[in-house]
Amino acid sequence: MENLFGKKPRKPGGALVLYTTRHGATQRYAERIAQPLDALVKEAAYAKIAKAKTYDTIVLGCCVYAGKIKGLDFLADHAQELADKRLVLYTCGLYDPALEENRRPLEEQIRAALGDFADRVAVFHLRGALRWNSLGLVERMMMKALLGGMKKKPESERTQIEKQLIETEGGALDFSDEADIGAIVHAARFGKADEA
Repeated sequence: MENLFGKKPRKPGGALVLYTTRHGATQRYAERIAQPLDALVKEAAYAKIAKAKTYDTIVLGCCVYAGKIKGLDFLADHAQELADKRLVLYTCGLYDPALEENRRPLEEQIRAALGDFADRVAVFHLRGALRWNSLGLVERMMMKALLGGMKKKPESERTQIEKQLIETEGGALDFSDEADIGAIVHAARFGKADEA
């Protein structure tokens, strides 16, 4: 039943999906995750804790930018208020999180930001995208410098991602994969694997 303003009234509980994004991949994941959960999707910067506390489940998508996770402060600042919620966190960055050297710094940042509260959160790492047309002037200059260093390496010593970045200079590189969201949706419904 719709109310006078044409919106369906929200049932108590349910899921809220929040995100931060730089190149759109974290937002696209958030929207895909929200669909099977029938969840509200909102940019984390505009989320209010009083409203967030009315949900049973909170999924937070954080972009990884220049190696730093953006958006963890929402969980860190409101750990006490969210302690009774089902919490899911996913990061979204360009580098392959299946590789230990890429995943470890992310997990260390999460632990540093959340402390022991990190144990309450189901954590996932996804691959994202880079779009040159969404970069600002300073970001383009940084990328040009980064690519310059990569190009100086002998081709045989370049990593796969370095080769891909060089090949797509000025264009787009997108590793996002909808198949990766199944485990996140499951955790949002049923909690962490060790709690299920």
